[in-house]
Amino acid sequence: MTQHTARKDPLRYRVYYWLMDICLAFAAIGLIDWIIDPYEATERPLWYLVVGAVVLTFNGFVPLFLMVARFMRDDYTESLWKRSLVVMAYGSAVVPPVLVLGPWVLFFLLGGDGSLRPDFYIAFEDAFYSKTLQPYIVVAKVWLTFMLLFVGVFQFLRWRDSR
Repeated sequence: MTQHTARKDPLRYRVYYWLMDICLAFAAIGLIDWIIDPYEATERPLWYLVVGAVVLTFNGFVPLFLMVARFMRDDYTESLWKRSLVVMAYGSAVVPPVLVLGPWVLFFLLGGDGSLRPDFYIAFEDAFYSKTLQPYIVVAKVWLTFMLLFVGVFQFLRWRDSR
């Protein structure tokens, strides 16, 4: 006779992990779309905009909900959440100086006059120093990046703990 052992943890704890898994899958879809970018901004078909809205929901708003939904986290998930935010804090402290100072160091290492700059450096320099972006676009991209990094770090730490 087989016994059915029901899980004792509430459904909301499992739903938290399911939503995180779905968010990670949509992060991959969003990354592929960002790399391929098949349509011009003015020529996007309606179905593409609908898919984009769903991807944005699972890349931005669901992670935001998961970030603040303490009632859905058990003790382990709460500790994983805290560890994820510690990793994010370290990244937030280290990455901006690297992005600002790194290109200058590379510039002077490549001769200082710019004649030895490779194409990737010229493209980075143009995008980072020469482009004018509206503040709301910067805020939106930073927010979306933070949400996606939170999901990625959380899932990576979860995977590492399971090994």
